[in-house]
Amino acid sequence: MKKSLLIVWFVILTFCVISFQTNILGPLTPDAKSNFHLSLAQAGFLPFIFFIAYGVMSIPSGYLIEKYSQKSITIIAFLLIVFGTFIFLLHPVFLTFAVSLFIVGAGMAMLQVVINPLLRTAGGEEKYSFYLVLAQLLAGLGSVII
Repeated sequence: MKKSLLIVWFVILTFCVISFQTNILGPLTPDAKSNFHLSLAQAGFLPFIFFIAYGVMSIPSGYLIEKYSQKSITIIAFLLIVFGTFIFLLHPVFLTFAVSLFIVGAGMAMLQVVINPLLRTAGGEEKYSFYLVLAQLLAGLGSVII
């Protein structure tokens, strides 16, 4: 793959999406606690479900990228995120919420595994550090939006 500024901006936008999705767990937790009548410990378990998905999917995602392509895994990751979101919208109960968090977390892990090497390739080795810092800076906007 040759250098592409368009892909660099796509990756930076993806960092913003990941940041937004990750940081929205904080504001959602009190609402989930009250709506599902959870204890504080149960409510605290919700972000854990999301981040367990990162641990479960990170290594398999690398293998999937090697077997298929970065583009197909990116599409699958976004589809997982949309699917995880919609199953909760269609059936808003606690178990579905927990499963939804895991599915969205799995999609996020897949995106993380895809976009870091993609940024290095699309932006070039010599500008990788700059683009990575820029991506992290702009990803902070995903946190601010919440």
